[in-house]
Amino acid sequence: GGLDCMLDPDEARGDDWAVLEWTPDPATLLQSESVPSSLSSRRTSDVLAILVNIYGSKALFVNEFRAMLSDKLLNAPGHDTEREVRNLELLKKRFGESALQSCEVMLHDVAESRRLTRIIQTHFGNVAATSGVPLIEATVVSRLCWPTLPNDDFELPAGVKKELKRFEKQFLHIKAPRKLVWKPTLGKVTIDVEFSDRTITDVVCTPLQATILLRFADQRRWDLSDLASELKILLPVLRKKMALWVNRGYIQEVARSPSGAPIYEAATSLGSTDSRQPAEDEDEGASSADAQAEQLAADMRVCEQYVMGMLTNIESLPLERIHNMLKMFLPPTDNDRGYDRSEMELQRFLNSLVEDGKLEFSSGMYRIRKGG
Repeated sequence: GGLDCMLDPDEARGDDWAVLEWTPDPATLLQSESVPSSLSSRRTSDVLAILVNIYGSKALFVNEFRAMLSDKLLNAPGHDTEREVRNLELLKKRFGESALQSCEVMLHDVAESRRLTRIIQTHFGNVAATSGVPLIEATVVSRLCWPTLPNDDFELPAGVKKELKRFEKQFLHIKAPRKLVWKPTLGKVTIDVEFSDRTITDVVCTPLQATILLRFADQRRWDLSDLASELKILLPVLRKKMALWVNRGYIQEVARSPSGAPIYEAATSLGSTDSRQPAEDEDEGASSADAQAEQLAADMRVCEQYVMGMLTNIESLPLERIHNMLKMFLPPTDNDRGYDRSEMELQRFLNSLVEDGKLEFSSGMYRIRKGG
């Protein structure tokens, strides 16, 4: 969510919050059509003070903002960054130019990547239109300015590797002597999936999920262990990523190997199995159990940073208080759903942190595990 959020003064109560010195603006002023700039500036400053207090220092807060900015820019490459630019300018006034230089480079990288992609696509445009080769849109990041990105690898399809090499060659021509190092697990792929009875268009998935489906196009039946070896990934990772296609009925388990490994086969037609998921919803990741689980995990990773920050400054908190504080600090915005999880979902997540040894739970209160 953005930083230009509103706080509910009813939630900011108790001795623990005295240090935050939150002074809400009168309701009459909040309802007016034009709030004076000085009032708006003070309200934003108060919100930033609370967030910095939660994280414990300006450096930790800036690092978390950088991590959240990275997630947003990489998970929505076509996203309009106007809001992020505004937030950055706001933070620069509070923390100074140098503290946020990396964030400025990140936004510049995104803008420059779009320009480079347009140039390279124009060069390959006619070829792509006539030969059906994949159209590549790359986000080129300055490694030293971005948070550490996943470096997992897998075996890409030969056709995709060929196009990446062509893209690299043009990039080198424009940006020599720099070279590209691909992060294949990041990004999104849009594909069409053809069956005997219908074609599902504009299916959005990860590069690994697209690669799995392409393997089934080349060879209709796979032993799961063999496919993991072919893709050079771990079996649990393959099983998790395949869940999307299994839930949609694109791939079906048909037998077991002598070793007990499941054998999967590509569906020739969707038939009635697709009635649970209309074609127009196929690009909605949340329409599958796997995508829902991934979205919940991503949301909760953001929440974990806030929870750990809260419990660092306020030693112990009950579930309800943590839930209300997350709603307060992660409100919905035009471009983000904010924190919209139920108290039960939060409880399951906090209990998982207890199981991981990060938190302790006793007498209805959560606290950071000593030495955790």
